Amino acid sequence: MVAASKKSPLKILLVDGTNTLYRSFFAIPHLRAPDGSPTNAAYGMINTLTKVIREEQPDRVVVVFDARGPTFRHKLYDQYKANREAQPEDLSSQFPIVMELVEAHRFPIVSVPDFEADDVIATLVDRAPSDAQIAIVTTDKDMMQLVSDRVTLLDGVKDRRYGPAEVEARFGVPPERILDLRSLVGDPSDNIPGVKGIGEKGAAKLIEEFGTLENLIEKRDEISAKRARTALESQVAEALLSKRLATLRTDVPLPLGLDAPMVEPDLELLRELYTRLGFVRLVDALGSDGNDDARQSSHVEPISVERIEDETGLKGLVDRLRKLPTVPMSAIVDPRGPTGDDTICGEAVGLAFSLGPDRAAYLAVRAAPGELFPSLPIERVAVALEPILGLVGKGAAPKSSAKRVPWISADSKLLRILFGECGVELATPAFDIAIAAHLIDPAGANSIPALAEKFLGRKIRSWEELAGRGAKAVAAREIPAEGVAAWAGEQVCAIRSLHEKLLARIESDELGPLLAEIELPLTGVLAHMQIAGVRVDEPLLERLADEWSGALDGICSEIYQLAGEEFLISSPKQLQTILFEKLKLPAVKKTKTGYSTDESVLEQLALEHPLPLKILEYRRLSKLRSTYVVALPPMINANTGRIHPTFNQLGAATGRLSATHPNVQNIPIRSLEGIRIREAFIPAEGKLLLSADYSQVELRILAHFSGDESLLDAFARGHDVHRRTASEVAGIEIEAVSDEQRA
Repeated sequence: MVAASKKSPLKILLVDGTNTLYRSFFAIPHLRAPDGSPTNAAYGMINTLTKVIREEQPDRVVVVFDARGPTFRHKLYDQYKANREAQPEDLSSQFPIVMELVEAHRFPIVSVPDFEADDVIATLVDRAPSDAQIAIVTTDKDMMQLVSDRVTLLDGVKDRRYGPAEVEARFGVPPERILDLRSLVGDPSDNIPGVKGIGEKGAAKLIEEFGTLENLIEKRDEISAKRARTALESQVAEALLSKRLATLRTDVPLPLGLDAPMVEPDLELLRELYTRLGFVRLVDALGSDGNDDARQSSHVEPISVERIEDETGLKGLVDRLRKLPTVPMSAIVDPRGPTGDDTICGEAVGLAFSLGPDRAAYLAVRAAPGELFPSLPIERVAVALEPILGLVGKGAAPKSSAKRVPWISADSKLLRILFGECGVELATPAFDIAIAAHLIDPAGANSIPALAEKFLGRKIRSWEELAGRGAKAVAAREIPAEGVAAWAGEQVCAIRSLHEKLLARIESDELGPLLAEIELPLTGVLAHMQIAGVRVDEPLLERLADEWSGALDGICSEIYQLAGEEFLISSPKQLQTILFEKLKLPAVKKTKTGYSTDESVLEQLALEHPLPLKILEYRRLSKLRSTYVVALPPMINANTGRIHPTFNQLGAATGRLSATHPNVQNIPIRSLEGIRIREAFIPAEGKLLLSADYSQVELRILAHFSGDESLLDAFARGHDVHRRTASEVAGIEIEAVSDEQRA
């Protein structure tokens, strides 16, 4: 990372540390160390620094931060930065971490009381050798005034470089006039007033014509635009104050210069910091230091995997599992079976159990084609495990003499479905790694490889690394059992190790009741829902498919007639030609591939011509037909005659359930077509479908916490809040509100 010394010209890198840290905080959300402390800003900043230094190969580096407390600008204007919100706690807590990391890299740090980082950087630029090439890492627009033939700005996040040409292209004035431009425009983020009534484009024209702010003020009577002239005449003082506030000082008393060459980072300290913060990739990037002790904490013995091949081995495995305090368990499943429709959640290939930190047992429940490695039917395995892992009291009589052992996993619902299809109901899991990780960090990754890297400092293979990706991926049942067994052993032993780490976090974050009382029992509910599935009226869907196909043909004919020619309706390019070149309709929104033809644009164009409305009608009906009417019948399971959607409790950061294959939570209801699709979901013979929903639960919570009298009265009277709101808006009795007004 450290460049070799160069003679000429000197390459200097100046880093606006405060700006870079803020950008990193918002660019990389929800990253935390193993102890739970936020690290996203620190991680982003160090990655930016190392990347820029690697690419720029500088001879000198200085990292500059804003000093604590007010600056000279606050004395000039007491409202300077007065509108800034308080710094997020997760950001402020990372400043000490960042300082440690920068110091470990041995970059000089500068922070001068009464001045901002911008002023310090401007002073360093001013005092640098005249032939030095300077790069400033920042996104602060005020820094644009420093750009010259020897000074460029680098946006380390977006990989953009600003020289004189780029600045002028962006603002319409050269870098030496940016200060005058900013004096007119102001800066809302710093609460610099500027001249209200003059925007950025207007300011650029004025500065281009008059040169400087002072000349513009002196010759303000010559401004042709009346609005701009009037605005400036009434705000001369504000303009001059804004220029003083935006001017970067070059007389800052610096504690150091630019004569100190770069030195090698403290690798041992960096390794210690990266490990503590959970920056596993950065630890790996440091390479080996020749000292095995430095990696002692992340060293893991190879996993020894025992393969269970017959009934005797299965019985012995059950006896050993019975003696464990908890049973870490995982399943290897092909998402869909060989025929694509013979299983609920996929075809089970194998089961793995952790017997210790570095020991696992694997049994294949389906052998790879042509493989001699024995397999045991999953039905037999499920029955054998039921006495120790099954639900107490399930079946004919409780097996009180059998010891039930708590089990943990990273996909409890999947295991409960696999066993449920075999007639064995697993007890509620004691812990689920993925669910726990989701509760701790809803936006973070919850795969076993990601969690092992983050919490254990251990790299284990993902399924894609074993089976391949995309079109080249190999089905699990086609991989030799030896390879699957080794991979499964790594996974299940990682589950064991992660259990302790994540349990500590769950307890410290006071998430234990949420996990134990809601999320873990929910795995059983969802498993039952997926196994039960939903019945659909296939003949009705077939009739709808035919009917809507005919309707689409009719709409097509109308579209061709309105367009005056036939064209591919689904082609945005051809539609653009018809709408904007042939019919000369106004272009509303431009995209990279031409003018937009999205729904919002067509709705506006429908006021000008009947064709866009017909296009919308075609799109909506075509989407409903392809997404539901045509897509649902192939999803019907051949064995059950039902569709079995996948319900995912980790599908959204908000905690809401999501459904896939198909998404039964998103079937439309507000249109006649949507209602007809819903009619295709039918109960079994002699049964009913019951629709239940919380009655405006969010508004009830809002009423409770806000104490709003109108809301409280509405709920006390048992009113439909939306209907009551419509009555108040329309000024009519609540009984007179129509369904359309309520909607």
